[in-house]
Amino acid sequence: MDLAPLLVAALFVATVTLALQVGDAITLAVDARRVRDDDDPELLTRNRIRELSWTIAITATLAVFVAFGADLAARMVWDLGNPGLAYLTLILVALLVFAIGLIAVVAIVRRERPTYARIRRDLRDRPNHVFDEDEIEAFDGRLADADRQLTRRSNAAPALRIVSLVVVLAITVPVGIELIVEAGSAGEVWLGIAALLAAVVSIAAFIVAVRASVVRGAAVEAVLAGQRAEVIALLEYARIPQRKGVPGLRDRVTRALAILREQQK
Repeated sequence: MDLAPLLVAALFVATVTLALQVGDAITLAVDARRVRDDDDPELLTRNRIRELSWTIAITATLAVFVAFGADLAARMVWDLGNPGLAYLTLILVALLVFAIGLIAVVAIVRRERPTYARIRRDLRDRPNHVFDEDEIEAFDGRLADADRQLTRRSNAAPALRIVSLVVVLAITVPVGIELIVEAGSAGEVWLGIAALLAAVVSIAAFIVAVRASVVRGAAVEAVLAGQRAEVIALLEYARIPQRKGVPGLRDRVTRALAILREQQK
């Protein structure tokens, strides 16, 4: 059986995965420095450039992988006369593609969408800042929903980074060693060295992405904590008309809001 198609497909997958790792590390490093408080909840938690690049790249990679798998299965049928092995190959390719696509979709699409910024914006937009009891209860429910969303954040992105690292290392290291040890020409030696260098770059990109993700996560958590504190203060402020006989409460809440705004600048 000719293994050349499998080798080409494997090297293609490794190259695309490595490019995605490097792109992910760069965008995360940039995002970690750009986390700011904003009333737009989408601005804080979603990076559409990274999502779009990952979606297109993964789709193209899976399409090429499926094409090579189908070609391999066809060769097994027509050249080797083994339809059973061809069918098994197609099933394995389909399962692998489904698993990779599922992980990618969960990592790309399922992002946390905390609504503290939107709640704060809606509370600020009321001109006289006076709410009835039903409205305050509705805001309390939205605050509870935002808290629950933060506890259900997906951990698929770190898992996808680990999978990407394993894929690159599993392909480039054996291929690089094999090309160097059994080199038939200088070109194969250089190709083997390039494969090993790709493994080193993959490890470096993984480390940079993990560190940048931790920094960005801490920055996001700080912003969300500030937004939540201000939402709670605004809700307390909204309850003041219903609290007769609490002297100085309005002034205390006003000072607390001013302090929160100063801390977020």
